[in-house]
Amino acid sequence: MAYGTIDRGYDLSLFETQGTAARKTAPIKQKKKQPKAKVVKMSEFQYDQAPRRKHNFASLAVGFVIAVVVASIVGVIIHGHVQVAELNEQIASAQVELEHRQSEYIQMSAKVEGFLSTAAVEDYARTQLGMTKATNQQKEYISLSQGDKAVVYSDAQSNVFTEIGAFFESLWS
Repeated sequence: MAYGTIDRGYDLSLFETQGTAARKTAPIKQKKKQPKAKVVKMSEFQYDQAPRRKHNFASLAVGFVIAVVVASIVGVIIHGHVQVAELNEQIASAQVELEHRQSEYIQMSAKVEGFLSTAAVEDYARTQLGMTKATNQQKEYISLSQGDKAVVYSDAQSNVFTEIGAFFESLWS
C-alpha cells in the first residue's frame, strides 16, 4: 500500500469462492415467512347469508359521466385531426392548381408578347393594312421660332364694377 490507498483492482481475494475471503463477504440469508392461506370453510347456507358488497349507484354514475367526458374529449381530438388532414389535402390540391395556373399564365404571356412584338406589328401593318414606313416627303416639320402667343377674349358687356376690378388687377400686375 503506497500512500495509504488500497487498490481494489488487484485484490484477488474478492473473487475467491472458497476459503476465508469468501466466507467473510458471503451474505447471510434469512428465511421469509410465508403468509398463511386464508381459506374459510362455510356451508352453503352461510354462503347465501353472507353479506354482499352493495354497488354504490352514485359512484357508478360519476364513473359513467367521467367515461362519457373522456370519450367525448377523445372524439373531439380525433375530429380535429380529421379536419386538419382534410385541410392539408385541400391546401395540397390548391398548390397543385396554383402551379398549373402559373404555368398556364407564363405560356399565355409568352404568346401575347409574341403577338405584340414590334416585328409582328410591322408585319401585320404591311400585309393586312397595306401600310409602309414614312419617308422624308411625308414628314412635315413645324417651326416654333416666332414664340408663343396667347389671345384673351373679353366679355363685350362691361359695367362699372368690371372696370374697377380691371383697374385693381392692373395695379397688381
